[in-house]
Amino acid sequence: MRYTRRHQFVQDEEHFWPSFTDVMSSLVLVLFFFIIILAIKQIVSARIWDNQLNETRLYLSSAQEELDNINRQLAIKKEEMADLEKIISDSEKHIQGLKTQLDKDRTALAQKEKELDSVKNQLEQISLLRLNLLKEVKNSIELELGNSFSSVKEPLVTIDDNANLVVQSSLLFAKGSSEISANGKKMLNRFAYAFENILANPDIRNSIDSIIISGYADSDDTFQNNYTLSCQRAIAVINTMMEENPVLSRNYGRYFQASGFSEFRPLVEEVNEAAKSKNRRIQISINIKDSQVQQIINNYMNKLP
Repeated sequence: MRYTRRHQFVQDEEHFWPSFTDVMSSLVLVLFFFIIILAIKQIVSARIWDNQLNETRLYLSSAQEELDNINRQLAIKKEEMADLEKIISDSEKHIQGLKTQLDKDRTALAQKEKELDSVKNQLEQISLLRLNLLKEVKNSIELELGNSFSSVKEPLVTIDDNANLVVQSSLLFAKGSSEISANGKKMLNRFAYAFENILANPDIRNSIDSIIISGYADSDDTFQNNYTLSCQRAIAVINTMMEENPVLSRNYGRYFQASGFSEFRPLVEEVNEAAKSKNRRIQISINIKDSQVQQIINNYMNKLP
């Protein structure tokens, strides 16, 4: 009985070990397959990571190239900026130099304008001298004639825009004649003494070059005859003044000059007798010495650097 139980025990023990071995083999096999799967997955993952790493490397390489390109462009821009800053700096220096020169030029210009104003004032004084001389003669004549007007209510003795003393011929001559009338001699007597007073002043006399008596005719005759008449009238005016005041002839005759312009240079277009009467005239001009003007100009030019 006891033997039977022992035999049964041994037999049960013998069946236990194969079963355990089978289980362990199955486990090992499962583990093996798991390891294989894990290895395959690891290999696949490694390839994926390698691909991603390669892509990343390519991207980084491309990015690095782009960065290098940007750095090169930035270096070029920095050089351009440096050149531009130098140009700006040079331009600012040039502009500052121009401003300095402009200030100097403005100062010099202000000085030149001041000097030119002085010259202008001196030249204006010379022009005013001639005008004042004629006004003095005119005033002397008006004292003799009173307030004389022509038939059209215009002054018979005037000073024109060119600072010439203009006397209507009707005050001195009959129409077509070069003989001084009695009233004309009285007027020229006043002219003669007025000019003597003017020329007696050495300061004024030294500035006068000549006193020109010019005759003008109308167009009623030929221009040849009008030339003769206008010249004869101018000469008659000078001769009469010299006869009325011998001092004028003796001391200052060298200043007087006669000229005639025939029917040319009319004051107005001749459409009626009144216009013709206005064109028949004696004109007295006082020429200032060019040396006076030239001296003023020379004085100014000598001051220039």
